[in-house]
Parts: sequence; structure tokens; C-alpha cells
Amino acid sequence: MRLPEPDAGGYYFNGFGRLLPGKGGCMYRRFFYSILVIGMMLLAAFAAEADEPQRRVVATRLVAEGIDPEQAQNLLQDPRVTVRPEIVLKNLFYSKPRPSRQRPEVMEVDPRQIARGRSFIATHAMMLDAARKRFGVSPRIITAILIVESWLGDYPMPYGVFNAYANLAFLLDPDYLKNLQERYAAQYPQLKDEATLARAKTKAVWAAGEMVFLLHLANHLDADPLTFKGSFAGAMGPGQFIPSSFWIFGIDGDEDGLASPFNMADATLSMANYLYRYGWREDAPLEQKRKALWYYNRSDVYVNTVLMVYGELEK
Repeated sequence: MRLPEPDAGGYYFNGFGRLLPGKGGCMYRRFFYSILVIGMMLLAAFAAEADEPQRRVVATRLVAEGIDPEQAQNLLQDPRVTVRPEIVLKNLFYSKPRPSRQRPEVMEVDPRQIARGRSFIATHAMMLDAARKRFGVSPRIITAILIVESWLGDYPMPYGVFNAYANLAFLLDPDYLKNLQERYAAQYPQLKDEATLARAKTKAVWAAGEMVFLLHLANHLDADPLTFKGSFAGAMGPGQFIPSSFWIFGIDGDEDGLASPFNMADATLSMANYLYRYGWREDAPLEQKRKALWYYNRSDVYVNTVLMVYGELEK
């Protein structure tokens, strides 16, 4: 191999840029260090997989569902995907809407949110009217859901959506589930119940399926799925859609060629589509309205709260 000629200052050049003076030895050292760094990164990835086999279990599941093997492996090995047992515990034990102490049939709603909701309806009249004209769903019910779900899109969403689903899907690994059970059974004795374990396994299968839809959505938006933020349950955007629901019901509301759960115009039109498909009609009997809302969130407390806000917005 012929060495490159040094420049006037005695420096050498190669693909990495300007090298230190010498007769080519630095070029070899640079190459050696690059190989060493790459080797260390690969060893770290292999070590992480060996220490956390649940990542491999989930990646295998995603591939079986049609996700590109390289994408699945890269995502599950990304350092932004962290093992967070508290996400599993929150989903198992704290996912139901919390009733108000004064009125246990509904959730606590700050009266200021009602006032904000009225302003929201006025400010976004054209956007909300598009949903009304297309699906017959009123601005009031969409705004009521937005208030309960996300404070009109202003509620902080600190969880990585992919990470939330990944942690639930880790329960597909029987050893990981057993380890979590043993580690937290003293704090959560319900983890010893067969019913809870069965629910955990069901959630794991569900979460893996949601990860597939999340990746389809990310590919549609040409976005990094690890940048999506949402709730610990994996719901996204002002309407708090889960990936499968948005993939099915999502609509491009602002005609930019993309349907995104994080875009308010897209979210509101998609919410109207969802409610209409499940039977919401402004002139329908109360029970029919309740049923449509129950499909949005399967909780009587939630349904009661949305209907309460819906009524308050009319005043």
C-alpha cells in the first residue's frame, strides 16, 4: 500500500480529514481506533441483548408482524428505549380515570378549563365546523373530549410512546414477567393473582400490536417513532389516540397530505370520524351517546365526565 504524500506542513490526508504529522503511522492508528470503537459499540449492543433478552423477544414479535428486521432490532437496541417497570405498574394499577372526591361519579375538572373550552370553540370555529359538516359531530362534544383528555392539548405528555409500549411488550418474556412479579409483589400483592398475570400477558400482546401500528404511522409521517410523546398508556396528541385507532380513523384535517395525531386539525376531524362510526348523533338518545363515548374510553366515570363538560359548554 502506497502512503499519501504529506502537505507542506508535513500533514497527511485520508477520508477522515487532516492527520497528525508523521510518515503514515497516524493513519493506521486512526483506522485502528475506529475499528476499536465500532467493536466496542457492537459488544455493548450484544451485552445489552444478553442482559435484557426481553428486547430480543419483542423485536422477534415485531418482525413476525411484518416490521423490517433491521428497523425492529435498531429500535429495540436504541438507548432511548429504557426498561421502566413503573410504566407496567401504572398501566396495571393506575390506568382508570380517577373519580372526584366530592362527586365520585365524575372526574375532577377545573372550571377554568370550561371557560377555556368556550374560547377554544370560538377561536377554532372554522376547524370544528368542518367536523360538524362532515360527520354531524358538534364542536361541543369534541371540545369536551379534548378538555378531559388533554386540557385542549396543553397537558404535559412526558412519556416516549414507543418506550411505553415496549415496556408493556417486554412482559411477553416469561422470565421478565416473573422477575417483575418477584421484585414488586411486596408493594403490589395483586401481582400474585392469576387474574392480574393474565391481564399483564394480554396487555403485552396488545402493546406489541400497537407498536406495529405506531411504526406504520411513523413511516407515514416520515418521523422517528422514538420522538413521539404521549401518556404512560401510549396515547398520543390532543385527542389521545392509540396508534391502531388513529391508523383506522385518522384523517388529514388541514389538507397537508399527512394525517397526524399531534396536529389539532387532524385530531379533531379524526375524533369526529371515530365518534360518528361508533354511533354518536347529536339528536340520539342519551344511552346511544353514552355508548359512543364508552368506546372512546371504556369507563363510566369518563363517560359521565365528558357528558358533564359537554353540558357545561352549552351554558
